[in-house]
Amino acid sequence: MKSFTHGMLFNFQEAAREMFARDINRKVNDYLAEYPQSLFGTIDLDSESIYVYGHLRQASFDEEADRCEFDYVAAEGEQGVESCSYEELLITHEAGFDIIEEEDGSPLYYDVLYVTFMDDATGKETTYFIADEKRVNQPLAYVGEYWRQVSEVGRDIDFQMSGCGKVDLGKSPCGGGK
Repeated sequence: MKSFTHGMLFNFQEAAREMFARDINRKVNDYLAEYPQSLFGTIDLDSESIYVYGHLRQASFDEEADRCEFDYVAAEGEQGVESCSYEELLITHEAGFDIIEEEDGSPLYYDVLYVTFMDDATGKETTYFIADEKRVNQPLAYVGEYWRQVSEVGRDIDFQMSGCGKVDLGKSPCGGGK
């Protein structure tokens, strides 16, 4: 089973955890259930660009089929699907902050999800974002600023190299008796 790092930044508190396909499936689809008007697109800090594909309807991460799919509806009403190889899934991120929107001045919590894939042949990364469109006035401003804050969180952790294993307390680590 392939695992990957999920970097998190909540009100400037960093953390990282190991995730699997079922974990990111649950996280993304729970987000979509709570915020059905979620924008979906790509962000690239190097080219300072954000592209909005439309509203994400569903996402699936299937390790066995080596496929990740994002089903969305474009602004024109057309259905679209963005597909990537699960093997190319590099890292996921989640950033959330307590903010105060200017219009009414009341505080609210706003969070964004990011999923990054890396093309093994070129080393080029593609980062997709998922952000609720309705809770804030300018969601893309938050998508960009949050990505600046969270993009490096967890990149120094490799669960494939240092993963944990089950320890059998009844056996000696050297193969001998008790």
